[in-house]
Amino acid sequence: MSNTLQFTAISGVNSEDAVCYILEIDEAKILLDCGSYEDYSGETLAQLQRVARQVDAVLLSHPDAAHLGAYPLAFSRYGMTCPAYATQAAHLMGRLCMQDVVRSLRAREEFALFDERDVDAAFENITPLQYSQPKTLSGKHSDIVITAYAAGHSIGGAIWTISNGAEVVLYAIDFNQMNEKHLNRCSLMEGSTGTVAQRLMRPTLLITDSYNALYKLPTRAKRAESFLDSINSAVKRGGNVLVPVDSAARVLEIAYVVNEWWPKDKRRRDSHALFLLARCGRKTKSFAQSLIGWMADSIESQLSNKDGKPFELRHITVVQSMDELDRKMRSDPKSRTRARKAVVLATLEGMSLGYSQELFVRWASDKNNAIVLPQRGPPKSPTRDLFNKWWEHTQGNLPRGSPVKLVAPTLLPGADVQVTIKRRVPLEGSELEEWIALDKRRKEQEAARDAIMQRNRTMLDSDDMSSNGDSDDEGTRDMGIVPTVREVDVEAFSEIDLEMERLRGGQSYDLYVKERGRVRGLDAQNQSYCMFPFQEKIRRVDEYGEIYDLEKYMQVEETDDVDFVPEAENAYESEPEDENDGRPTKSVMERIRVDVRCKVSFVDMEGRADGTSVSNILVQIIPKRLVLVHGTSASTQALADYCRDPQVPVTKDIYTPGVGEILNVSSGLNAYKVKLTDALFKQVQLANVQGSMLGYVSGRIKYAQNDDLPVLDVDSSGMAKAWLPPTFIGDSKLSLLRGVLESRGIPARFDSEGTLVCDNAIAIRRGVKKNGNAEAIRVQGNPTAEYYLIRSIVYEHFATV
Repeated sequence: MSNTLQFTAISGVNSEDAVCYILEIDEAKILLDCGSYEDYSGETLAQLQRVARQVDAVLLSHPDAAHLGAYPLAFSRYGMTCPAYATQAAHLMGRLCMQDVVRSLRAREEFALFDERDVDAAFENITPLQYSQPKTLSGKHSDIVITAYAAGHSIGGAIWTISNGAEVVLYAIDFNQMNEKHLNRCSLMEGSTGTVAQRLMRPTLLITDSYNALYKLPTRAKRAESFLDSINSAVKRGGNVLVPVDSAARVLEIAYVVNEWWPKDKRRRDSHALFLLARCGRKTKSFAQSLIGWMADSIESQLSNKDGKPFELRHITVVQSMDELDRKMRSDPKSRTRARKAVVLATLEGMSLGYSQELFVRWASDKNNAIVLPQRGPPKSPTRDLFNKWWEHTQGNLPRGSPVKLVAPTLLPGADVQVTIKRRVPLEGSELEEWIALDKRRKEQEAARDAIMQRNRTMLDSDDMSSNGDSDDEGTRDMGIVPTVREVDVEAFSEIDLEMERLRGGQSYDLYVKERGRVRGLDAQNQSYCMFPFQEKIRRVDEYGEIYDLEKYMQVEETDDVDFVPEAENAYESEPEDENDGRPTKSVMERIRVDVRCKVSFVDMEGRADGTSVSNILVQIIPKRLVLVHGTSASTQALADYCRDPQVPVTKDIYTPGVGEILNVSSGLNAYKVKLTDALFKQVQLANVQGSMLGYVSGRIKYAQNDDLPVLDVDSSGMAKAWLPPTFIGDSKLSLLRGVLESRGIPARFDSEGTLVCDNAIAIRRGVKKNGNAEAIRVQGNPTAEYYLIRSIVYEHFATV
């Protein structure tokens, strides 16, 4: 039975939009990432809403908005409550990322799609995993196994494998093959040879991105040096520096690099302060310190140092509001008359939202300041607009395929960037008076309704506990169960609205609803009614005795032992959500064009593999089918053309889908599940092939009763004893075989035709069949003792079944 594989792109194909894809394996629908940027609009969310309730599992790759920005919305509003999976680090940092986004949105407008409670609820639904931890999906799709491997782009970033029988899907986007300061490289690479790990080779389907296909980068060391030089040049001029960063992913690498470099110059420390400005900045730093095990080996080794505190970032001051930043900059310890300059890592990276936008508008017009971009930013954002202008000015004449030039911060003549500013301002005048009147009326209505509900509930409790003559309720009263207001005839509440008006008017009437709607017999006894406004205290009981309210008897522990916390460190620890102190506000929007007179620099610190690295890795992975996503149309087409080149040894089944296009990427393999009997299994000779046990089996299929799987039993006929030619399984590279022969003391070399010549007497070559596939290795030479020795070594190199 062959598995059916289908791939559908919701967002993030032929563009650099947020990523969101659906992979269908037979009847299982797996959502690969659930990204959205801060605008939360467009057709992408509409398509996500249509399929949200059909999804069986969600895999989240990285802790940033591009990969999980729409997950809280889909969970809380679209009904996508299926199991979700992410690594433990991505789970923690992704929650911080979304909390920062929500707080930034609510600080500028009445954002109602979801709030922080929805974020918390959504991330509580995520199952955290470790790297290389196989996880079987729950329910009817228990035959699908998912495994996360390190991606290297962000802390906890994952490359996913999804396995189902013979089908293996490798989902690898936004990975980094190079070690960084705070992260190891991705698990695709192993050892120091730069080769792809065998456990991730030859997948049935590879889904990867073409984001940097047209992008060739200088070395990481040169880029880090250029990034720090760009900051230092503005510091020497006496200007402020803005570095837009994300909330919880790449900000860790940037902060660590700057923190290590900052104390090397005393004059820089005296003239400037280094800040991280983020609404969840303190939590980001604290959580990062708790995730040392997910970071680079060099940072993890600092745990063994008695005086070392890994990832302390001691030279960075974390601030969580613009007021706190302004106050810190004014408090210059060297001078009381002038304000201190600053280098600020501010969220968010797109400058369309958050503190980075406010600092951009404030600092861009000063020629002494500088804006250093470590990331290109989301599409259509001010950061992307500024990057495009910088690229045209500095890299416009760059030949295709050439490395990006590292240039010093430069002025962009005539550059201006359109920014949409939304902010909440306090109500004033008639608007404030109208809001106060409406709020007062709303509170009165709520108070009146609560009073009536409580009054009727008390009367019902009293009457139900005192009337013991009704056989219908005898059992429930004996158990201490008192009917609630919801159990009373609905008709009884028709007078509540009228009663609220009477209460507001100063009138009060007794409502008695117990007998309403009850049918009594002719022999009904006279009923007693309440005559005075007196409520007897009712003692509630259950089968164990009287019920007590424990909160009334709990003692509040009072202690005078309070840990001393310095005022400067504790002043903003509460992290208030509402920056207007609860005052009534309204949202105002303004579109302005910012005249960029400061110097601008871009140095790639995104932590992604460039085009050359991606091309080399694709050749080594050797996928059977390839789907290219998350890149512009030009970069996607360029990478597809490279793979289609006949000289490139990679699959030619390449797909570049559009949004909403359904691809059938099934391999056509026929895989069946059978059970082996113990008698047959004892006859199988197993060989170890790359960590798996492989053997040849011949038997007869039987169908057992009350068993869904067929049974393969011993075949007693003559067919099972017939001779079959041996099959050799293993890596057929002659270069590896040459190393094996030389280790056994047999000299071997390659001639001009690629034939492996052993001791100038025996030739080892591979033939080629008509269909182009590699044939079994041939050993040619005179039948001497040396020939049989070499042949036996070749046999030992492969597994024989």
